[in-house]
Amino acid sequence: MTETKNTTAEPTAVDPKKLIDGLGTIFGGVIQLLGAMEPGMAKELADMTINGVPKESTAMENLNPDDFEEILSADDLPWNTEPEKPSEPPKQEAQPKPTPIVTADYITKIIVQKIKKNRSNSEKIGAILKTYGAAKVSELSSDKYEAFLTDVSQL
Repeated sequence: MTETKNTTAEPTAVDPKKLIDGLGTIFGGVIQLLGAMEPGMAKELADMTINGVPKESTAMENLNPDDFEEILSADDLPWNTEPEKPSEPPKQEAQPKPTPIVTADYITKIIVQKIKKNRSNSEKIGAILKTYGAAKVSELSSDKYEAFLTDVSQL
């Protein structure tokens, strides 16, 4: 036999100012919405709210389908259904992209990022530097920068 505990919800503290502000925002929006409608529509909605929705709606019964034009296909629509083609920008001659210049400072930034990512990368980077015949980045020859950077990026 299982016992069920009778739990009652404890009252939740409500900030009255926030509640009033929120309700004011909601009702302000409703008033703005009703103001944008036809004048008779707002009154009709208010009457329906007060008196309830009438059980027999005569609005649908008064509609005659023959009063409406039939749209047979998208070709008959009064607007263009094809997406607009973006205008092509004027063609420019293809400019060769300048190759980025790898500097010792740039390599140092990459090394710092790799070490911050994983402390053990410090020893690995030192080993890579030794394979290039340098103890530190400033001793590395500039023609080996890109190859060194490629090796470091593998970490």
